[in-house]
Amino acid sequence: MPRARGAAAKLVAEAEAYRAEVVNRAAGDASRFDQVYQAYQANPDVTKERIYIETVEEIFSNVEKIIIDEPAGGSGVVPYLPLRELNKKSGGN
Repeated sequence: MPRARGAAAKLVAEAEAYRAEVVNRAAGDASRFDQVYQAYQANPDVTKERIYIETVEEIFSNVEKIIIDEPAGGSGVVPYLPLRELNKKSGGN
């Protein structure tokens, strides 16, 4: 019987720890949303652009090559820019 009570107490403690983690994460997410919403209310266009840029940066953070799909001077040549290599050389992230 003591072994079962110990196991039950352990499960309850783990569940409470998980609950605290989830609640804290949700509170942080809600706080971040409120901050973004306040910024959006103050200046919607700037906030939309910032969110777009942050999203694109996150999506392309692991991309090895960046190709700009726009004809260079109308020649039909698509320029390849080794931005990751150039960024490494300049000490950027």
